[in-house]
Amino acid sequence: MIINIHPSAASNYNNKAFELIELIEIFPMAKNQTSFPSDLYVNATITEKDIISDIEVAASDYHGCTVQRFFHLNGQRLGLSEENYKRLRETAERIQSLPSVRSMLSSSFVEKKLFSWVSKKYRGLETPDLFIEYLDKEAKDVVKTTTSWIPIANLEVQTVFPVSKSEIRPLSKATIDQWSTKVLNLAGKNKENVLKQFEKIRKEYQGLAAVVTTITAEPEYAFDYTLKEAQKITAVLGIFSSATLTPDIKCASNIKGSELIAQSTVFFEDEKENFHMTSSIIDKSSAKHWRLGQRDIIKIQKAGLDRISSLLASESLTDFNKSVLNSVFLYSKSAFTADPVEKVVHMLSSLESILLKNENESIQQNLAERIAVFTSHVLPKRKSIIKNIKSVYGIRSRYLHHGYTSSELELISDFMMHVRVFFIQLLAHVDRFDTQAEFVNAIDDHKLS
Repeated sequence: MIINIHPSAASNYNNKAFELIELIEIFPMAKNQTSFPSDLYVNATITEKDIISDIEVAASDYHGCTVQRFFHLNGQRLGLSEENYKRLRETAERIQSLPSVRSMLSSSFVEKKLFSWVSKKYRGLETPDLFIEYLDKEAKDVVKTTTSWIPIANLEVQTVFPVSKSEIRPLSKATIDQWSTKVLNLAGKNKENVLKQFEKIRKEYQGLAAVVTTITAEPEYAFDYTLKEAQKITAVLGIFSSATLTPDIKCASNIKGSELIAQSTVFFEDEKENFHMTSSIIDKSSAKHWRLGQRDIIKIQKAGLDRISSLLASESLTDFNKSVLNSVFLYSKSAFTADPVEKVVHMLSSLESILLKNENESIQQNLAERIAVFTSHVLPKRKSIIKNIKSVYGIRSRYLHHGYTSSELELISDFMMHVRVFFIQLLAHVDRFDTQAEFVNAIDDHKLS
């Protein structure tokens, strides 16, 4: 078995699965809802002839989460009520949280397989008698080692470097050539379509950096895991872009397809029956292309990327490590907006999360003094930092109520540099403390020494 569960735990979950069979009930057949006709382009039409297996129907809430599933038997629609399906989902989540399961099977996979087993047992179909055995059999068929490449928009890298449990690699012509050759060898009569598809891939992705992750898991878990890994890594990289030092630009190096550069398409027709279209980028504030040569990579690694990478890859974080990571991700949000005061809001939130003891403290005074003491040993510089941070709080307050003026950009720019220096030093000291309280107390003690 690839799923190793203590026999008593397996017996408990098998019993819960059997209990669910008794909860199956008949539901009214779903009625087709009428609405106005759509003129959206139809890419394909699926008929009954295209369906080659049993149909399972799911109902979802407004979040898109499944709240019921149904199957059909002898012209009847059967399934679990929302309350009983909640029991099924909770059982699936407990199974998925087990150490031997959570690193290769998603909650959704276990949930679907549990309902599938329940429906098959209800219909008397041949299937393993115990659910855990059935889950293990289904997992064996789909769990495999895969390597995913998730391209990063508007980013090129000269060389490979590690972040977290993954790597950033150039998505080179040679790599795409290898993929193309593999697929063409299996394409048969479809080689022309394959060549067209890979030409499209080359135009859109070749030369970009990509987050590359290797994992042994079922496909849905692998997709979710690698996507979350790429989201964390691109967020962290954004910290080291110019967008955390320049008030009115944003980093556009996010997962390809989610970089959020506003664009528009306008169709024009005139009285002489002429027609043309114009597409353009509306968002002119994006730092559109970012190139990291080997020297640049070494520079950001020394500035803190290597420290963050170690924290992301660690299986045993201290409370302080967790607090630092939380603050880092709050800080990273400032890279992906071009609104100067939105940047300020994200940066202040990240600083408050790591530098305040509790919500009863005087926020501005304590935060400003602690940053000044932590980042500078020179009294005039400390005073300048304190003054700058208090002024930035004033800008944030005016923004929230009355907007802001462009003349304050220089002050915000100075603040952004203070924040960058703070995080570089914070990451350099990440292994010195066990808790956030120890860190803050050490700064206060130094202030009084």
